[in-house]
Amino acid sequence: MQGDDGPHPEWDQLYAAGVPATRIAELAGAKVPTVKRHLERRRALDPELAAKHNAAPRKPGRQWHRRLLELRDFITTHARYPAIHGQETGETSLYGWLRAQRHALVTQTLGWERARELGELLGDWVTTDLEREQDTQWRQRLADVIAFVAGQGRLPRHRPVTTQAESSLSIWLQTQNNHAHHMRLAQWRLEALEEAVPGWRKPRHRQQNTGIDTP
Repeated sequence: MQGDDGPHPEWDQLYAAGVPATRIAELAGAKVPTVKRHLERRRALDPELAAKHNAAPRKPGRQWHRRLLELRDFITTHARYPAIHGQETGETSLYGWLRAQRHALVTQTLGWERARELGELLGDWVTTDLEREQDTQWRQRLADVIAFVAGQGRLPRHRPVTTQAESSLSIWLQTQNNHAHHMRLAQWRLEALEEAVPGWRKPRHRQQNTGIDTP
């Protein structure tokens, strides 16, 4: 742990985000006077630090909390997040509010308290509707591969010529393999493939004794 008089860039970052000295001390396990002295010195050296602190979003107000609770109730009732073209009462308005929170997070104008409360009440609120749809489609393709392997006893392939459905699954697996090779495959997807389709990345010559053929 750094000494009391040493640099504490993490304290500076929290302060610039609007976090008060008392809360920084609590998070860092430091004494409040120590944090305050540090910030006084930093403000003297960098006046912009104080400007950032003052410009940071303040504590969420009643209206913000009301919208958050409305969004939570919507998700609980409909088992989904609001959609941009949703038909439920107030759905498009809630979608716009949630999109604004996501934008504020990306631009670092949301504020730590808002981000904390959103996470506590909504869970994964950062994932966009498009990303959720893509994840759903990906899981369906994985389910199709699992069903094929269970029925055929081998991985799907497209050479020699096969059915269009099997060829499509083979190409999908090759795409996942390429993404994994270039470190572009999400970790949860890689783990799901490894668990559900053992040997999906092994070369053909290593599958001769497994009963599973690779594309």
